[in-house]
Amino acid sequence: MLTALDRLTIYSVLCFIAFCALVLKTSAEPSFVPLIGLSASILGIWIEMRRWQDVSEEQES
Repeated sequence: MLTALDRLTIYSVLCFIAFCALVLKTSAEPSFVPLIGLSASILGIWIEMRRWQDVSEEQES
């Protein structure tokens, strides 16, 4: 089972890869796949951060 930090690291790497694909693509062939990947990885990071805050608040109590 992956920890929250592991999942956050994976989402961060996927976000970096999607960003590089978005920036380095040629303008001759427009594609929404890197944009969708970037959006999905940002959403995953946001969800993981929200869950991480909830878990840390439960551990403090």
